[in-house]
Amino acid sequence: MLDIHCHVLFGVDDGVETLDESLQILNEYKKNGVDCIVLTPHICHPTVKSDPVKIRENFNVLLNESAQIGVKLFLGSELYLTPRPGNFIPIRDRFVLVELDTINYPLYLFDTIFQLQLDGYEVILAHVERYQWLRENARIIRKLKDMNVYFQMNLDSIETDKFYMKEGYVEFLGTDYHGTKRGTINWNAFKRYKELIERSKKILNID
Repeated sequence: MLDIHCHVLFGVDDGVETLDESLQILNEYKKNGVDCIVLTPHICHPTVKSDPVKIRENFNVLLNESAQIGVKLFLGSELYLTPRPGNFIPIRDRFVLVELDTINYPLYLFDTIFQLQLDGYEVILAHVERYQWLRENARIIRKLKDMNVYFQMNLDSIETDKFYMKEGYVEFLGTDYHGTKRGTINWNAFKRYKELIERSKKILNID
């Protein structure tokens, strides 16, 4: 199974801080049947500092240290969308996970997504359940889906918030896990939505 959104790459953003904790969490993933993990540290976030060079360096360290655990690691980033996106890290060189202002509708939303698509990227909207302004505007939702934007929901919301799932809008699930300081992962939710997660792997072309 797959987690497409997490912050368990050590020492690069507001997630996991140490290599030891990263390895501990990867072992927990493996023990609970999740063997494909996309590491998506924040990039261009207004309140979280990060450096793409440091992200790649730490990813290589974790990749080497985790070789015996039996999980597949992929590097990406969670890009905070602005009118002119900075230097992000695409997932599989093709997909970009984007997050938005949770309170205010970004007027540049469609133009920036369209430019990313013109640049050859497919857009995944992170934790769609957090954007109240989106939930309240069916026109924006329809236009995003017409533009083939994928929607990702967090597993800790999916049991209580059925809005997007009911409409069949969700293509990806993720934990958005930031490490043990932020609680635990709902491993049972992975099992309940295994079919959807397997479809997600096909979209990403992950075996």
